[in-house]
Amino acid sequence: MTQINYTNTIPEIKCAYSLFRRKYVIPRMIPVTVLFLITLVFGVDFIVKDPSGFAGYILAALSAGMLISLFMRPFTMQSKLINAIEALGSYEKYTARFYDDRIEVETEIIPLSKDAETEIVAVSGNSISKVENPEILESIEKDETPLVPSVQYETSVIGLTTEMLFSVENSEMFCLFVNKALIYIFPKRCLTDEQNEAVRSYFKDKAI
Repeated sequence: MTQINYTNTIPEIKCAYSLFRRKYVIPRMIPVTVLFLITLVFGVDFIVKDPSGFAGYILAALSAGMLISLFMRPFTMQSKLINAIEALGSYEKYTARFYDDRIEVETEIIPLSKDAETEIVAVSGNSISKVENPEILESIEKDETPLVPSVQYETSVIGLTTEMLFSVENSEMFCLFVNKALIYIFPKRCLTDEQNEAVRSYFKDKAI
């Protein structure tokens, strides 16, 4: 069993998200992009044939708007995610354990301080939304003891046979994509040479 302790920096998260976007987001965008390009061409054709008609202008405007929204959405999601993580500061540390049948990632979470200006967010595969938690926020504002322990540990279990996994390695990190929705980042700066080789061999042996 290989165990590594690490943290994630903002540049590493941006890099990993870019790798994820190239692997999964862009391929899903291609069919929709082609569809809107076709409708845009039809709209322009209508305008050329009948400049006084409204149908062509409406079709072209809607198609162009959808194309712009389609291409801006990944960058908007990345910006929201980065802002949320930056607000947390360097509070989270991780421990990953690589077993024969699973990977366990333990997250050490330090609760927000009274002076922290932080939004609580929920991240899904397609969106990031703010979560209101009046009880915790009110306890912080009143300088009361938070409703959570001083340090929390949350463990995520990634089954090698029950999850869809794909790994990527570059000069700075190993990235593990889970079910085309989650990203785990194992930065090489936190690993020894032996740990780097162990993680590389693990992904290779498990055909991930």
